[in-house]
Amino acid sequence: MPNATTLEFWTLVIAVVGGVTGVAALATQVWSLILAGPRVKVTVATALLPSEGTWALSLDASNIGRLPVTLLEMGVTFRTRNGWQKAPVGAMPRERYQGPSAPHRLADAEAVTWILDAQALAHGVAERGAVNVYGYVRLATDKTIRSRRPIDVVSFAELR
Repeated sequence: MPNATTLEFWTLVIAVVGGVTGVAALATQVWSLILAGPRVKVTVATALLPSEGTWALSLDASNIGRLPVTLLEMGVTFRTRNGWQKAPVGAMPRERYQGPSAPHRLADAEAVTWILDAQALAHGVAERGAVNVYGYVRLATDKTIRSRRPIDVVSFAELR
């Protein structure tokens, strides 16, 4: 086997570096594509309605991804002995909430808020033996995203 010349050695080094950086670039592209999909953050909080001087429940959905997303359903969910129960906004009378109806298209870096009647929710939640509620949205991909932190809607409604 003949000895490799300096030129052949450096050619091999450059080829190996090119191959490694090419694979790294491909992995980066795939990872950014995965992260670019629909990413929605849901929060539930208390809200003061200054026009009415009353407290309500605020349900917020923010698109933190780089692509638009369609919200098919939104509302609150709570845990009972029988599992998770939902109270979707669409099932509530229109006078019990403020905000857009479903389905709702959420562009990238956009947020939407629904204001819910805490009294009505607290009554329904307490009847089923629960106290805490989480906000949720169901995407067009059929993925349901729930807020990380709950709100004690029963105690909150009693404070009003």
